[in-house]
Order: sequence, then C-alpha cells, then structure tokens
Amino acid sequence: MNSKNLNDEREKGSQTFGSIIIGLFVILMISACQTKVSTDIPAELLNDTKMQDMEATNFETFYSDSGVVKYHLQAPKLLVYDDPKNRYNDFPDGFIMQRYDLNRKIISQMSGNHGKYFVNEKRWEASGNVVLVNSEGDTLKSEELKYNQAEDLIFSDQFVSIKKGDQIFFGNGGFKSDTQMTKWSFFKTTGHLYMKEGE
Repeated sequence: MNSKNLNDEREKGSQTFGSIIIGLFVILMISACQTKVSTDIPAELLNDTKMQDMEATNFETFYSDSGVVKYHLQAPKLLVYDDPKNRYNDFPDGFIMQRYDLNRKIISQMSGNHGKYFVNEKRWEASGNVVLVNSEGDTLKSEELKYNQAEDLIFSDQFVSIKKGDQIFFGNGGFKSDTQMTKWSFFKTTGHLYMKEGE
C-alpha cells in the first residue's frame, strides 16, 4: 500500500471516529434536555392534579332564586374548579352559610372547617367541626355533613349530636333530616330525655 492510500485510510478513520463522537454528544444533549424539561414541570401537572380556574380571598356573596335572596355565604378562601363534568367550589379554610326565608329572616346557619359545593348536583359537603343551627336554636354538631339543596335534605354517616332545649341526642353512623331539623331520624341513636314532673 502506497503512502497516498494510507493517508486516505487515515482520513476516513478520523472522519468515522469524529462522526461517532458527534453522535454521542448529540444523544447526551438530548437526554439532558429531556431530563431538564421533565424536572421543570410542576408537580401538580406531573401528578395530573386539576388546578383551580379561579381563586378569591375574603369571599362573600348572596345567592338568589327568582329575585329572592336564599343564602348568604362567607369564606376566607374560595377555589373554583370549572370542569363542565364536575364543577365545584372549594372552601379549604372554612365557611359560614346562612339561609333566609321569604322575609329575609335567617332560618338556619351552617359552618365548617372545610366545604365543597358541587354545582351540577347542587350538593354541599362540609367537614371538620360542622355546626348547624336552626331558627329554634336547635344545634347539630358533626365532623361531616352533606346537604342536598335540590331535596332540601341534610345527612351524615358520621357521629352526630343534636341539642334541642334540654334534650341531647346522639347518632352513631347514620342521620337524615330536613334542613330545619323538624323531621329527622337516626339509624343508630342514644340520648338523654329530661321529663317534667307529672309526665
């Protein structure tokens, strides 16, 4: 083999080696970019967690129906999730909701440490130190309470206590009532009744 052919072979070898080096460099760069992009994505998106569409602080509003005020709602924080299939409002820092009669008189008040209102179903879910008081002063307490606005019913699967005057009732795992607590029932109940003399 003459010197010219030898030089040609060396040049071809150098070009091949250079191509391999460039190829490896490109692969490493692509891998690095992919790693950086994935780590730059917020954890909420990686976990496919729905982020709120709107947020408000010191929220207060009145709900009306046919021009008649029905509810007054206050909450330190409101998060709105506007998914058409599952629209709901979240009150992560608690809420107070008052209900009015036709004369704008408060007939009940419900509060809790956390609340959710499911718009499509017209349903409330309250949790954490839930308290409901009606116009007679009867007081319900529980760690969880659900309120179906369409049927005007409240219910719970958790422990519930109701104080009516001097009487206190306890329910363990099952309660259902109208929102005014005039017709209510426990599935498992205990209580204390104080009878007047002669009764």
